[in-house]
Amino acid sequence: MNIWDWSYVWEAFPYLYRGAIVTIKATLLGFAIALVLGLVFALIRQSPNRYVSTAMAEIVEFIRSTPLLLQVFFVYFVGPQFGIVIPAWTVGIGVLGIHYAGRQRPA
Repeated sequence: MNIWDWSYVWEAFPYLYRGAIVTIKATLLGFAIALVLGLVFALIRQSPNRYVSTAMAEIVEFIRSTPLLLQVFFVYFVGPQFGIVIPAWTVGIGVLGIHYAGRQRPA
């Protein structure tokens, strides 16, 4: 018969708490970036210049059609091969922001 061990839960609690704090921070920062960039993307897509509007629509469609995890891996692991080294925290927040900025619906 298995008996639930609450002591293990209390041992793991500080790690879970810190993980939750990091998740909340990343979510809020990514949301702030997505809010600003989403507005910029939407304004550029409303441009009277057809070429600018179409280019922005294609960029947004590319962002929307690639998985978030692939974008994170590409920026973090392929970037250094081109001399672009960005810390993991910054990559995570930046890619979250850019990915969800592209989640707007076209007009």
